[in-house]
Amino acid sequence: MWRWGSILLPATGTMWGGMSNPLVLHHEKMGAKLEQGRIPLSYTSPAEEYWAVRNHAGLADLSHLGLLRIAGKDRLPFLNGLLTNELLKLNEGTGVRSALLNTKARVLADLYLYAREDDLLIDTGDVLGAGVKDILDRFIITEDVQVQDITSGFVHLTIQGQEAAENARELFGLAFADMKPLQHKMIGPTMIVVHDRTGQSGYDIIIPNDEAEAVWQGFLLKGVTPVGQDAIEILRLEAGYPRYGVDVDENTIILEAGYKDAISFTKGCYLGQEVVARATHIGRVNKNLVQFQTYSDLVPVRKSKLQASGKEAGYVTSAAFSPGLKTVVGLGYAQRDFAKEGTKLVIESAHGPLPTVITKLV
Repeated sequence: MWRWGSILLPATGTMWGGMSNPLVLHHEKMGAKLEQGRIPLSYTSPAEEYWAVRNHAGLADLSHLGLLRIAGKDRLPFLNGLLTNELLKLNEGTGVRSALLNTKARVLADLYLYAREDDLLIDTGDVLGAGVKDILDRFIITEDVQVQDITSGFVHLTIQGQEAAENARELFGLAFADMKPLQHKMIGPTMIVVHDRTGQSGYDIIIPNDEAEAVWQGFLLKGVTPVGQDAIEILRLEAGYPRYGVDVDENTIILEAGYKDAISFTKGCYLGQEVVARATHIGRVNKNLVQFQTYSDLVPVRKSKLQASGKEAGYVTSAAFSPGLKTVVGLGYAQRDFAKEGTKLVIESAHGPLPTVITKLV
């Protein structure tokens, strides 16, 4: 598995300078291996943490992800005219996945939007919140819209695994199991969101800095295992979830990467809509993001070529060894003719050809 420092693209503006995460000292005391001095990669081993999530629940710190607050009475129609999904039907307590594109339908950011009573929060993911803010600000003319980057004021945790709902209920005293994906509840200034990041039950918890330590320690006292990004990476690959800056970037046409849950095909104009509509009408793009498994424990490096009968068929974007599958699982782009479940390909590697099979389209 390659390190975060090498796979997050500087062009996306993903940097963490100036952030003050109050949990960093806790991570250090627990012996966490930290990336850039603040992002926990692992506490024990990725395999142990992987099994903790698969069998029980794991708690991860995602405070490197960007967070924006959008206020003003025109916030929903303004964003609806820019982003890919339908936003006008959002009500307090609901959320939606969407994307910010350029005019050529290339993906600039993979976003999660959460409607609250008087504002809207946007999880900007691996793209710096300030970068998304700058783009949105350029389109504000006379609209009553205010965009604020609040990343540094909050800690962003996620609890994932089959026991996550029960752990959250015990800590917060509220039931979450009946909530639908991306629905959320406010407990004071803390927001709990139904968000599956690993193919299992999961909840994101966005907490003001001064309350974060109590929540973190509360989960640990209930026996929840802290997990780092290395384990989360394996789990998201098993689930087939692309990650911005790794599997998707500003050169990716949105339909190449799937994203069907992030696009409304019936709404009016938004940035990149003409290209999306044209590709949808044609019914195809030239390549598709796929999940694959190998028959080996050798992990291919990023951009390794996929081949079919000696011909280039695509390339790898991310991969890791799965303790559960006992083989390598990954994502990559396959040319249209090869992007089918069950297609057998070969990955070029320094160790020779690695036989692989496409397990699904993302």
